[in-house]
Amino acid sequence: MHNVDVRNVSLGQIMYFVKTAEYGNITKAADYFYLSQPTLSRKINSLEAQLDLQLFIRHSKSLSLTPAGKYLMEQWKGLVTQVEEEIQHAHILQTGTTRSLVIAYLDSFRQDEVLLPLLDRFSAKYPDIAVRVEADSASRIRQMLIHDKADVIISILYDFDAKDFSESAIHWTEFNVSTHCACMLKTNPLADREAIDMSDLKESHFICISPHELPEYTRMLQALCNACGFSPDITNYVNSASSLTMNLRHEKDVFVCDRNYLDWNREQHCIVPIRDTRSSMVLAWKEKNDKNYLADFVEEVCRMFGCSVG
Repeated sequence: MHNVDVRNVSLGQIMYFVKTAEYGNITKAADYFYLSQPTLSRKINSLEAQLDLQLFIRHSKSLSLTPAGKYLMEQWKGLVTQVEEEIQHAHILQTGTTRSLVIAYLDSFRQDEVLLPLLDRFSAKYPDIAVRVEADSASRIRQMLIHDKADVIISILYDFDAKDFSESAIHWTEFNVSTHCACMLKTNPLADREAIDMSDLKESHFICISPHELPEYTRMLQALCNACGFSPDITNYVNSASSLTMNLRHEKDVFVCDRNYLDWNREQHCIVPIRDTRSSMVLAWKEKNDKNYLADFVEEVCRMFGCSVG
């Protein structure tokens, strides 16, 4: 047995390791922590030296876990989440409140039109409820709900449509209904139109979320195109919806989203509605939740957006 002094392993090092393993990319993980890539690399190397373990296999543009790294990732990921939740609960107790609500929000959604007004309205009405918001991908926030890491999530229709959540006893309702949209460079010939048909995108090069990460997005895109008699020419796959805009490089590049999509580069991009299509946001929660005030939040969303629980 190796003689490792665990007193020298900090929670910060564990968090650096877990997040780097989640991203599989040192640059993306460094951005998450607001660190430079060399700084985070040194921290990971230091942890491996302290543990006398190789945790990652270094590739040219990515990282993969060794068997030892996979084992520690499985053990430590839950530990990090638990510590974060316990610290958050301690802050809630310090403020004098005893009720809390965890909302998980799709990280590719704009916050200004839905989330922030909703939080302001709910907090003004229920000031004794401490609200925490987490943002992540559609698949991850869905898992947060299933595994009781979030009380309610705000996601996208394609991730819930045609799914059976009976075993997880999840209820969901649509709100903020809109059409699908095509996001493209402003140099695209379709960019100056007020609206387009899906058939107008027949010659486009589609950027798509990887089916390994979110197969529901790929199915949604294929269904929209197939209904117009063509298959999408997918030229690039990305790992998350928030990465889509970064890969708009050429005049014919497009991806499908809706008006709620958060585009960080509106000076170069535009979002054009696609006629005769339908998208929406989804509010989802578990039937069995001992926080009876969760119903107040659901009702507030329904009042604000004119939707119904059912």
